[in-house]
Amino acid sequence: MAKHITSIIVDDEQKNQEVLEKMINLFCLNLKVLATATSVDEAVSQINSLQPDLVFLDVEMPGGNGFSLFEKIPNPNFLVIFTTAHADYAVKAIKFAALDYLLKPINPQELEQAVKRATKNLSSTSEAKSINSQQIDVLQANNSQSKFDFKKIALPTSEGLEFFLLSNVVRCEADRAYCIFHLVDGRKVIVSNSLKEYEDILSSANFFRVHKSNMVNVAHIKKYLKGKGGQLVLSDESIVGVAMRRKEELMNILVQTKI
Repeated sequence: MAKHITSIIVDDEQKNQEVLEKMINLFCLNLKVLATATSVDEAVSQINSLQPDLVFLDVEMPGGNGFSLFEKIPNPNFLVIFTTAHADYAVKAIKFAALDYLLKPINPQELEQAVKRATKNLSSTSEAKSINSQQIDVLQANNSQSKFDFKKIALPTSEGLEFFLLSNVVRCEADRAYCIFHLVDGRKVIVSNSLKEYEDILSSANFFRVHKSNMVNVAHIKKYLKGKGGQLVLSDESIVGVAMRRKEELMNILVQTKI
């Protein structure tokens, strides 16, 4: 039998609270909703009082965003699933931290899967909460005064989540269904997600996909070698080819960054 876990719903719209609670009661029988909150301050009070295992946290909150909750609870002892109506920069920040989120209107199957993941993580409580705290650190590092400045990323490897400064990533290489992150110290980190899955979020962090096989950190480009599409020499002395269709856009980036 699945472990019984407790939760709080944080959303400034009562209708959203009611819909989510009804879905939880229908599809997540191992999950009990202890309370609801309409603001970050109310959520902090409820969390401190009730000590839930899981918090459903709306990103779009009055006077800022749901991320500000972690300024008031810097070392959370609960897991979080974000809810949002917009697939925007906030979602990218959530993805950089490898945290869970649900897009509104919430799909029942996606809700079930998110709760199952949370339940599984909570089965090893101390380890899960330690990792969760590091994920929140990544989220906060990338969310400076409600502006997103992507500096860190959480990567799911075979050993679990690992955390890296983006400045230490030279390039990302496609390897079938996997993605290989090449670091400045020569280390290679293999992630069981495709390069395509990282392309959208990394493009917000000064990375550029030069070829179907490689996405490079623009800050690590040392030299451009002329050719049909050309080649790039990176800071680790690796050489990557540039697809012809990406050449013009790359040239514009290089001019702007004065490579």
